[in-house]
Amino acid sequence: MKRWWLAGFLACAALFWSAITAAAAQGPIRSETRYAGVYSLRIDLYSDPAFTGKQLRFDVLVGATTTDQLRGLTLTAEAVPEAGTNGTLVAASVSPESQSAGAFQGNVTMQVRGGWRLRFTVSGPAGTNAIDLPLSVAAPTAIPIWFAWLIGLAPLLGLVVFAVRQRSYLTHLQRAAFPA
Repeated sequence: MKRWWLAGFLACAALFWSAITAAAAQGPIRSETRYAGVYSLRIDLYSDPAFTGKQLRFDVLVGATTTDQLRGLTLTAEAVPEAGTNGTLVAASVSPESQSAGAFQGNVTMQVRGGWRLRFTVSGPAGTNAIDLPLSVAAPTAIPIWFAWLIGLAPLLGLVVFAVRQRSYLTHLQRAAFPA
């Protein structure tokens, strides 16, 4: 009987762990490539849709035909509300990554839900160009995502407990029917 309690405890632990790992994003959720003149920008977003009041993290990798065009490269970003979205222009925080040329990290926080455009302006030896990336900004979630997964997977725990109880009941009936 003690083994069944251990199995039940392990099932609970597995359920809890699966809820936590399902909620933890390992990498970018959305990745798009846009072209601004001779520069190509691969934009990785870590949330899609973005949520109001939360930072939207993004990485940008700028590529060019020659490495000379990447020297002295600067990148700025801003969130521009679409028509019908009651928001104001929001400047994004963008910093170069020291590991490779043309790599940038940034974040921006929008306070109003609706349609937005993330405008990137890249300036370098090959000129200055801008591109837009459409975004959807949603209202914050009512409950944390890990808790929603825990609630959604809870019936699985009930099935495990039911199976364990039925197995012990069947064993009890067999022992009663065929005494040693």
